[in-house]
Amino acid sequence: MLNDEKCHCMDKCDICIIRAKLKNDYVYDAIKHYGYQIFTPYRGNNLLLRVCREVWFRGKLPCKSIWFRYVQPQNQYKIIILFDPLIMPEYIEWIHKKSPSSRVILSYENRADKTIHPDSVPSYVEKWSYDKDDCNEYNMRWKKPSFFLEYKRKPKVNPKYDILYVGRDKGRADRLFEIEKALNKMGLKTLFHICADRKYLRFKKPFYKRVLNYEEYLALLVDSKAVLNIVPDGQQSVTQREMEAAFDGMKCITNNKGILDFELYEKSRYFVLGVDDFSKIKDFLNTEIEDLPMETIKKYDFDNYMKEVLEI
Repeated sequence: MLNDEKCHCMDKCDICIIRAKLKNDYVYDAIKHYGYQIFTPYRGNNLLLRVCREVWFRGKLPCKSIWFRYVQPQNQYKIIILFDPLIMPEYIEWIHKKSPSSRVILSYENRADKTIHPDSVPSYVEKWSYDKDDCNEYNMRWKKPSFFLEYKRKPKVNPKYDILYVGRDKGRADRLFEIEKALNKMGLKTLFHICADRKYLRFKKPFYKRVLNYEEYLALLVDSKAVLNIVPDGQQSVTQREMEAAFDGMKCITNNKGILDFELYEKSRYFVLGVDDFSKIKDFLNTEIEDLPMETIKKYDFDNYMKEVLEI
């Protein structure tokens, strides 16, 4: 934690967040709306330049830094937070040279085995992760889950679907279809929108659908009684889908047993596969959900989370 002197003079202008931005990136946009300085790490956003940059990086050509991007302030940022997707060690070292007195934090939004390996990260970088297993294995700091109040929506009174699933395949398709078949057998109306892991793989399997932007997803979410979340076996960290259920006051069916220890867990909101009786899902969906106090939800809003962990 920062000492009292530093905390006293800290504000959002002293913090720089660097995150790769996708098209219609709701996380990037929300962070920007909260008033934080946020930038993308690399130059070249049109398709041609992105292809050139990818070839340059994959071919391990020299002078990678010509693609690096950093918006230098008049005075150095006190804290630079890097979101892990697409970040490479060379970029971290380049940033550190640009701003040597800044506190550098690498915030893992993915499991460590799916992104930049913690052992390749310079020792002066603080490593934070939502995944407690990764925290224990790589000596990272655990960060509690957070979400964005600006995306809070109120579910429809008479939703069109009983259960919604939207997500990438990631090897889960067969399992998802088994679950959907069992749900349909119960007479439940489902919408399973499964996307390819990469855009260029969309036509590899006939059941793949296009990637939805977040507003499209939210429109389906509020028109559903419950959202389905399937995590890798053994994962117990709270995910975005489970946070959405808490923020939006809707139900969630999940195989994540870690949700049982979550402060926002409530039996009328979360149905845990492998723990709760699968044959009782209809009863779960028809049970009135218990509302969460707004004061409790606000504790997990991204802005409050940042103020708490950085003491700003």
